Amino acid sequence: MSLHSETSRSAKVESATSQAALRVRAHWLVSLLLVALSAAGFWLFSRGFLLTRMVLPDHSLPSVLPFHGAAGTPEPVGPDAASTNEWYPAKYERAIILVVDALRVDFAMWSDELNSTFSTAENGPGSQHKGRLMPYHNRLPAIAALSRERPDQSMLYRFRADPPTTTLQRLKGLTTGQLPTFIDAGSNFAGSAIDEDNWLQALRRPPIGTTNGTEASRSHNLVFLGDDTWISMFPNELSDTQATETNDTLQRSRTGWARVRPFPSLNVWDLDTVDDGVLSRLPMFLLPPESENKSEIIRKEREQWRQLVKQPHMWEHSDFNEKPLANSMVSDKVGHAQLHHEWDMIIAHGLGVDHCGHRFGPDHSAISHKLAQMNTAIELIVNAIDRDDKPTALYVFGDHGMDNKGDHGGDSPREVDAGLWVYSNRKWHSKESDERTARVLRNAQELISSNALGSSLDQDLKESWWRNTHLSDDYKSANGQRLFEAPELRSVSQIDLVSTLSLSLGLPIPFNNLGTAIPEMFASDNDSGAEWGLLSVMRLNAAQVLRYIEKYVSNSRSHGFTDDALRLWNGMYNQAEHSYRELTDAIGQNPKNRRQPHIRELEEKVAAEYFAFTRIVLGSLRQMWAQFDIVLILAGLCTLVLSIAALVALYAQSRLQSLDKIITRAGWPCISGGIAGAVVFRALSSVFVTSGLSHLTSLDATVAGLAMGAAATFCVALVSGSKASVLAFVPQLQWLAVTPATVLNVVAAVATIIHCLAFSSNSFTFNEDSIVLYTVQTLVLATSLLSVRAILSSSAGPKRASGTRALVCSLIILVLNRTMAYSTVCREEQLSACTPTFYGAPSASISTVYLASANVLMVWLVPSAVTYALQRSYSDRAMVSKLWVSLGMRASMGMAAAYWVLDAIDGQAASGAVATSSQTRSSTTTNGSDWSDMRMALARMAAGVALGGGLAAWYSSPFCLDVELPNMPILSQPQTSPTKKGANRAPAGQSQRTAVILGYGNAYGAAYLIFATVVFCVLFLVQQPMGGIMLSLLFIELIVCAELFDTLRDTIEETSSLLCAQVVLMAQLSYVGYFATGHQFTLVSIQWSTAFVGVREMQLVVCGIIVALNTLGSFVLTAACMPLAVLWNESLGTQLLRLAPDNYISRITGAGAAYAAYHAVVAVSSAACAAWFRRHLMVWKIFAPRFMFSVPITLASSAVLLLVAIGLATVHILRMGLSVGNTQAMVAQKLHMASKSS
Repeated sequence: MSLHSETSRSAKVESATSQAALRVRAHWLVSLLLVALSAAGFWLFSRGFLLTRMVLPDHSLPSVLPFHGAAGTPEPVGPDAASTNEWYPAKYERAIILVVDALRVDFAMWSDELNSTFSTAENGPGSQHKGRLMPYHNRLPAIAALSRERPDQSMLYRFRADPPTTTLQRLKGLTTGQLPTFIDAGSNFAGSAIDEDNWLQALRRPPIGTTNGTEASRSHNLVFLGDDTWISMFPNELSDTQATETNDTLQRSRTGWARVRPFPSLNVWDLDTVDDGVLSRLPMFLLPPESENKSEIIRKEREQWRQLVKQPHMWEHSDFNEKPLANSMVSDKVGHAQLHHEWDMIIAHGLGVDHCGHRFGPDHSAISHKLAQMNTAIELIVNAIDRDDKPTALYVFGDHGMDNKGDHGGDSPREVDAGLWVYSNRKWHSKESDERTARVLRNAQELISSNALGSSLDQDLKESWWRNTHLSDDYKSANGQRLFEAPELRSVSQIDLVSTLSLSLGLPIPFNNLGTAIPEMFASDNDSGAEWGLLSVMRLNAAQVLRYIEKYVSNSRSHGFTDDALRLWNGMYNQAEHSYRELTDAIGQNPKNRRQPHIRELEEKVAAEYFAFTRIVLGSLRQMWAQFDIVLILAGLCTLVLSIAALVALYAQSRLQSLDKIITRAGWPCISGGIAGAVVFRALSSVFVTSGLSHLTSLDATVAGLAMGAAATFCVALVSGSKASVLAFVPQLQWLAVTPATVLNVVAAVATIIHCLAFSSNSFTFNEDSIVLYTVQTLVLATSLLSVRAILSSSAGPKRASGTRALVCSLIILVLNRTMAYSTVCREEQLSACTPTFYGAPSASISTVYLASANVLMVWLVPSAVTYALQRSYSDRAMVSKLWVSLGMRASMGMAAAYWVLDAIDGQAASGAVATSSQTRSSTTTNGSDWSDMRMALARMAAGVALGGGLAAWYSSPFCLDVELPNMPILSQPQTSPTKKGANRAPAGQSQRTAVILGYGNAYGAAYLIFATVVFCVLFLVQQPMGGIMLSLLFIELIVCAELFDTLRDTIEETSSLLCAQVVLMAQLSYVGYFATGHQFTLVSIQWSTAFVGVREMQLVVCGIIVALNTLGSFVLTAACMPLAVLWNESLGTQLLRLAPDNYISRITGAGAAYAAYHAVVAVSSAACAAWFRRHLMVWKIFAPRFMFSVPITLASSAVLLLVAIGLATVHILRMGLSVGNTQAMVAQKLHMASKSS
């Protein structure tokens, strides 16, 4: 029997009809243009809407009082500031700042009622609050004991933070006294040096105009230990001087020595490294050298410090060498004795409590261990400063709090309510001074309430006392009633620390400060002698704030302050100054009157007026600080709208002509239009600036002109240059005809409109997850009704079978959507009607082992679903599908799932390890766990298998094709393969063997699906267990969606118009997946802990990419699957590709443009609503965050789809498909093997 290679020749037939090469230059040009237009629009809008405040370069100088230049203002009564170069005489020579990151106020409080009411037994995470003491309460007994034993030396405050509650922004406020701007939240991981005046800069600034021998000429020596965020903010001030110290260097610099030891701060899985680095080095400064003091007390304290350090390798550092070495603590100039006796300020910033919150949540025993560690550290620090003969102050505070999940970044009460505890080895307040302070605060409260601006101020500025509801809310009876009343506490703003710390150390208040000095710190100063200390401080503070306001107004035309506000502020200050002059006149008549009750009452009245003035200014600026530039906002919105028009025009034209023709028609007009727009807008910018309407720069004007000019001319060129094409396209839309396709498109359009209109209300915006679920289920229900219609209209045949298949697909999507809706992470606004389930239990903040084990099931489910999808077209028989889907994909997913199982086991085991830490000194550092190395290896191998093995296998042989040689002779009749395409004919009269190409009918769809599985495996790795489960269901949904719409095209006639509905459905599925994978449009929902999947140390770029993939995983996956809308069930011999490959890639690019247009429309809607509600109370809590998230969603979706999914993956598949070499070789090999066997 002769074997004829007719099959090889028949495989050439279809490809030989067109030898045109696939050109993609036009696709890249168009895609880059569209992405750039969207990026320009977002940039312009952000520049107008999310402006940072103007930073004044001015600095407060110790020799220049803030009263200088104020007409009619008398010199202050009190100490001679000019002779000492101090605004206020220093209360302390030394200060220690201990920052316990995320120390919430209720963590620092003590309640005897809690100990007597609840058990202190340690329960695991997820236990009910009722019947047990929370692991973060009553864990700092040292603060309570010292406050009780020495009430005149210490005091605890509620330390209210200004959102956003990210560490970098809080440190800015704590050093400059300024309010943050919302856009600063995004810079928490890329901090830049602070330019504005701050107390750390004043501390390190060389003394000016001093004489030898005076106290003011003494330089300040600084010690910094802990969070490396400080170094990025203060690179000059926190520069270690050990390497440059010689006998005369310090004298010449007159800035003193500095010892700086930063530790990496962003590895939230590491609970101990930063804290151990701080605690191991503090004794070098707090305890005398062993050679100087060998007492038993010092020896015991030194041993206690050593016991606090959990990682023994810390002691191997060169810092602990006795001799001066490179990178050690001591030098030839500064030895151990100088380190102990000569420091002026110690800043120690620990991160263990914060990392506990991120890693496990607050309701976990690990946090009790970290708080107990800090408690012992506080006791030892107090012991050390009590022995010091120099007046020393200790400030222990949190830079922010944490919510019930251990996260922070937003403005919920538990995130902004930190704790502040102040202690000194000298008495600094008394019962009498506290009573005077209380009267001042109550008088100020009355003044604020009666003021025109005071009624709208935040409650924390109106009232100076606060009840700690966080403590009482954690303990409720079965009917929801609190078991005890919330204790009352003094409340101060975080930025109040700036003026307090500065004046208490004899430093000037930073120029830009808006905080008010804490009154108790100065109320007992000069009470019987010169001017009352609190009055002097309040007057200095008020003068400094007014000076800042006047300077800001004079330097900025668009300062954003209303005339009424400026008039009221000046009126309040002038009234206080008038009262002050009355006081000085009354005292001047008889100095002995200072002790008289009416004089003391007048002092309190004047101090209250100054206090009320600073609080009114602060509260007003909180509300009006956002400087909205309407010109830039409108320019951004116009650019975004024009970019949407360009996307829609491209979608319409891409179905009628190739991208090369589009570029030819619109290329030069687009360039000339951009240039013309830039010239016109730059000319207009000078008018906007001089008239005070905008502060846009020449770069802003250039970008706006280029973007709007290019987008407008691009649209005009496409529409006006092809009227015939447009008229030919319009009838295809069939908008006026009531057809199944029209109905489905109308439902899709309504779903889009509802999604966009959701941003018109704050209630709808924070319930977007429910709204999107409703719209997507409605759209899927419409497809199911069309399927039922097809079934009922056909008694039998392929159309009825297609309708049944489409109905099954619709039902699968409906069920999967409801399943995905089970996974929730609740926003603060939803807590009353929402139960979080993402971590497996409502009170859990880390995934349970059971949930991680359930994630392992996805290792079987997803590859099985992919295999089934390939089986329908016989594409599962190919080698690439067998090796990758059956082996490689399962291996990658299996290792990823195993990684999260071990992570959950580590989290659960931490409870037991921490509970016994006092006996075993076990470390809570994740790097020290038994599973750490295995987890790291699993994560890296999972990524390697996906990116290395899967991508390489797909790239080298993407098509899922195989050849079958049925052992049957045929005579003159053709034998048709079981695929859609691929019939082969043998010459008549000959006994031939027919080669059947399996997978031929879905060659392009199956090949692209293999690429999509590689993308899925990478995203699956960086999702937490529940996120991995939900992302798996989303991936299955997207495959079913491709099958659904391909089947619908077989049931109805209007095939060309179904793409719009499919685009809307897939885009809304990406939002359903976003919410299901544990995200909301809030900063606190970002899963920062995933940054260290497969990474040991913080690497900004790598960790940032991992977090971005985790957050945007559903959008990246959907964009990567979008080409399936065109490629699914596309035969290898599709005529459009063979005859006109450029038109085919144009069609796919048009589909991508339609998908990008949906996200752009949603983004424009969120931006427009944010701009419209820019003065809304919830703008920075709800509307602005929603817009900020829409930016990366739109850009990532567009870039991934147009540049990667189409520009790289799809183009590679199409080029391989145009080449028949693979098919020829496959058939020839099979025939050759059959020939040898016969």
